[in-house]
Amino acid sequence: MGAKVYMAARDETRAKEAIDRLDKGGRDPGLGQVIWHALDLRDSRSAKESAERFVAREKRLDILVNNAALITDLGKLQENSDGILESMAVNYLGPYIFTRTLLQLLESTTLLDGADVRIINVGSSGHSFVKYLEYGSKDAWNHPFKWYLIPNFERYKYSKLAMHLWTNDLARRLSEQQSKVMVLITQPGAILSDGVIHSLSRLPYPPLWIWLAGLVMHPQTLGAYTSVFAACAPRDNPEISQGAYIYPPNVAVAQAPAALDEVRQRQLAEFTEEFLQSIGV
Repeated sequence: MGAKVYMAARDETRAKEAIDRLDKGGRDPGLGQVIWHALDLRDSRSAKESAERFVAREKRLDILVNNAALITDLGKLQENSDGILESMAVNYLGPYIFTRTLLQLLESTTLLDGADVRIINVGSSGHSFVKYLEYGSKDAWNHPFKWYLIPNFERYKYSKLAMHLWTNDLARRLSEQQSKVMVLITQPGAILSDGVIHSLSRLPYPPLWIWLAGLVMHPQTLGAYTSVFAACAPRDNPEISQGAYIYPPNVAVAQAPAALDEVRQRQLAEFTEEFLQSIGV
């Protein structure tokens, strides 16, 4: 009884600490299991290899939740080994590669009795406020947004719009192929997660920043609500449909026009595949 859940994370120690907190927080013995799975989204080849290891390990995958997010780079323009800003690598390109490599397993799972296969991508309301909309080159992906008040947050929003564009393109393509895999995107809300606290702790006067964030952000216990709803709500729920954007408190809302632009979706998809081919992934 219960699900087998893989927690994909780069740091084994921190992942197992999180799993231990889950166990101590009330998960009753016998109600499923949580297992660490190594995944570094910053590195394109590592993301693909991680997915390949999962395929070799498991014969089915019912739910895939892409919820990684690099919100702040502390103003440092850090690139991965292929010259892509880490914000784009973690928030878009890595999940794209991971999902693409797992897609055949997801499709085969739809053939099993009782299967309800879904891909849940975690987006952001910030996607509505992106002004720079080019996604067709490496230079565009690495746009520094240096003339903005908070450049690192602009880079985050830009990468999250990429997630929305990809999600909508994937949902449409799978529908056209009459796939039974459902794709949804969620907005968790402003969550004061461990990751946010870790980033704020690296700034000058960490207690001040954490206190200020706590005034406007929700506790991380609420952070998974929309994703769990998107993953588990019955398909006949009126809020659940292919490509739906699930917003707190678990309602489907419209995405920004930029996210629904099919020309922009194709631009992103075409350059993504071109780039991955150029690096042999």
